[in-house]
Amino acid sequence: MAKNIDEISKFLKEVKFKKKIFGGVDEYDVWNKIEKLNNEYKELYDLQQMKIHLLEEKLNEK
Repeated sequence: MAKNIDEISKFLKEVKFKKKIFGGVDEYDVWNKIEKLNNEYKELYDLQQMKIHLLEEKLNEK
């Protein structure tokens, strides 16, 4: 799980796709990498939402 946007950026810089024999990239591999990237963004978004919710609760206690 990515802890911040920098880790996602690093993933994007380092991602490699499987090559096909006759040019191009393996479509199945590309979709798998896109799914992984989407999951990383979603987990990071959910984490940020949880932090915001906790901060709002803390502010409302005062």
